[in-house]
Amino acid sequence: MRMSLNVMALSFAAFLILLGAGTYSTFESVYAQVNVMPGSNEPANTTPSGGGSGTVPAAGIRFNAADITQTNSMKADSDVHNLVILIPDTRLVTQGFLPLDATIVEGTKVIWSNGDNSIGGPQGKTHGISLVQDSDNQVLLSNNTIPFGNASQYTFDTPGTYTFSDPTNTNLAAPKGKINVIAPANAPDNLSTNSTQATAGLFVTQAADKAYFDKHLNTLGYHIEDTYMIPGPDGNDIQVYVYTQKSGKDSTIIDRTGLKSQFINDHTGDD
Repeated sequence: MRMSLNVMALSFAAFLILLGAGTYSTFESVYAQVNVMPGSNEPANTTPSGGGSGTVPAAGIRFNAADITQTNSMKADSDVHNLVILIPDTRLVTQGFLPLDATIVEGTKVIWSNGDNSIGGPQGKTHGISLVQDSDNQVLLSNNTIPFGNASQYTFDTPGTYTFSDPTNTNLAAPKGKINVIAPANAPDNLSTNSTQATAGLFVTQAADKAYFDKHLNTLGYHIEDTYMIPGPDGNDIQVYVYTQKSGKDSTIIDRTGLKSQFINDHTGDD
């Protein structure tokens, strides 16, 4: 199916979904096939299931693929040091960014990864990133040339709101992305993340390839937090993955993402 500083070479890249009726429309709730992580709705002060005495603390939030897909938004806590925002392959999703809206804590690095190889070739479809600080319209990042398999990054050290867009996209109806940066004390603890799984992001792949991803995604240090299925063009369903990944150097994060993105590219359109 088909969904929408420094340039860093990543083997290849790709991620989330938020699909709607049209090319730049919002996502719709479609299937209730959501794999919610165990304990995500566990009430406070319940007796442990294995017997014994005492209570367990109220469960915190977890990444929920259905919620992220339907709201176009992702919220990270202090454990997330790197958030990967996908520029998805338009054969899978037509929205320009996945996620489109993100809340992060100050000090978090955002990596925009171009996973769009919809026109083929070694460079795929070239995209770009323009990042503006809303308070004074200061341009913080401007890159008009991000080939497929490359990325741009920016570390957000100041609380506030920021707007990002793709300067190569001439469609005025294309929604711009938003980053909301908050202090660590204002971020609720997310039970999907921890100090070792400090990178988070989204993958999207054809639903027909889900069995492969379910089996092999962890081989490169990824952990599947949740999945959600949405309909895609030509009747090919798309699987949305919310993942966390072990901490590593920027190049490691990009290279690992690229290996899986290459698989997505190789299989997109195949039966």
